[in-house]
Amino acid sequence: MPSPIRLLSLGAIHWLRTQSVYHALAETMTAGSPDTIVLTRPAQPYLCLGYHQELEAVLDRAACAALGLPIVRRRVGGGATYLDSDQLFYQCLFHHTRVPATVSGVYAQLLAAPVATLRALGLSVELRGENEIEVGGDRDGHRAGKRIAGIGGGRIGEAAVVVGNILFDFDYEAMARAWRVPSESFRRLAAEALRECVTTLRRELPRPVPPDDVQAVLIYEFARALGRPVKPGELTPQEARKIGELDRRLVSTKWLNLQANGAKPMTALKISRGVFIHAAEAKIANYKVRAAFRVRDDVIERTMLESEPERDWREAAENLRGTKVREWVRGVEAQI
Repeated sequence: MPSPIRLLSLGAIHWLRTQSVYHALAETMTAGSPDTIVLTRPAQPYLCLGYHQELEAVLDRAACAALGLPIVRRRVGGGATYLDSDQLFYQCLFHHTRVPATVSGVYAQLLAAPVATLRALGLSVELRGENEIEVGGDRDGHRAGKRIAGIGGGRIGEAAVVVGNILFDFDYEAMARAWRVPSESFRRLAAEALRECVTTLRRELPRPVPPDDVQAVLIYEFARALGRPVKPGELTPQEARKIGELDRRLVSTKWLNLQANGAKPMTALKISRGVFIHAAEAKIANYKVRAAFRVRDDVIERTMLESEPERDWREAAENLRGTKVREWVRGVEAQI
């Protein structure tokens, strides 16, 4: 019989514990530790920063405080995201010797169950670009779908870690307000793209599905995809002690400012696979032009332009559609 996978079904818990538990399991993992899947939801909303991101560049601390959103930094990559009780987290922690050697192989193996779960709910879902789960695209990938999960992964100590969520609903407004942006045009394009490119079960299904029902399907699909029984377990005393340590470390000033370089507001923001918002400035003729772009695969889909001195740039912005983003200055110059 294959060795069982330990299941920690924690339900709705304090927001910080949804991060400290899986970090603790990863940091204490050895070859003798059980491979573990954690299923949980945060009882309170919060913001989670990717390991490589600079807090001051990505999030507006004052806006986050006004929204009542605490901030934590995780040890795996990806972008900053808004998390709350309308999301079911799955956190997979496997010893690195018991998963494929390649990053793509790890994602394919550990994301097979979430993909199968969403399909069981009646959604047309595909795994794209290693770790993007999309709804509604075509099978060959020519037509992009909508992102329905936030997924990250990496190596922490001896553990291979893949974490993700199933979005029952999402607070688009809170996420858009929390960003630190170079201009309100940038925020507007980002907010519009977020609503268009990121979807939820509430938007995709004809009727609500109870989270407990989705969790039951997810557990079944993990066992089926991995070919191993998934059995309820408990934390070890060592893991419990490490959780208490990480409750403090993950929100410490030193950890939150780990990547601090005195950054200005971000000038690029990933929304979904291939879709980014970019900001740029250039001196064109006698104008200082500030631009915000929505870009898909490096091609401009929408532009907002403003300048000093002021000018009506709407026609120029519209004519940039379909242009490579690196060629935007030339495109504007041609229209003056």
